[in-house]
Amino acid sequence: MAAGRSLSHFRFHVFTRMLKRTTEHYMGINIKRLSLLTGLIILTCLGLAPISQAHAENRLIILVRHAEKADTPANDPQLSPKGEMRATSLITALSRTPLSQLIATQYLRTQQTLTPIAEARHLPVTIVEAAKPIEEHIQQIVEQVHAVQGNTLIVGHSNTVPLIIKALGGPEIQAIGEEDYSQLFLLSLNDGQPASLIATRYGQE
Repeated sequence: MAAGRSLSHFRFHVFTRMLKRTTEHYMGINIKRLSLLTGLIILTCLGLAPISQAHAENRLIILVRHAEKADTPANDPQLSPKGEMRATSLITALSRTPLSQLIATQYLRTQQTLTPIAEARHLPVTIVEAAKPIEEHIQQIVEQVHAVQGNTLIVGHSNTVPLIIKALGGPEIQAIGEEDYSQLFLLSLNDGQPASLIATRYGQE
């Protein structure tokens, strides 16, 4: 009996390791401390889970802050050369992730962060203006996310990304530092279930 339990535990351990490696391979990014349940959720969103596990309302919301920006002009700077490289790296980071829509604000730095992947996927960029009060902007983002089925990639700002995650049902996260451009958040929305969040990074640190 003890030998049987040991063999079952070994098989479960091997399965969870295989699941983690498969998820990291298909996402093209490094995911640490991935639980079995979260892995199954992400695989379902990527269309890799068995049909019996899939659900029409399961989807992934990917959120990043805009890439590195130039110093000028101060009111609406474009991406810096380093930011352009980071924007291009989104193509690789999300190469195995289906996307249905891309969302940016009226500022060039958010739109340019999406330009490479928009061209690669032949997807338009939906502009949701970041106007005051900020609560209205966040609500418009939420409405746009729910207006389209499938996975959504959102490029926001250091002060809006945490608020969008919270408004979509995710947990509160720490404020994004002014010099932090590499965080990538994976928010799994599942009908009737609490949202789950994975924080990782993409591009060069």
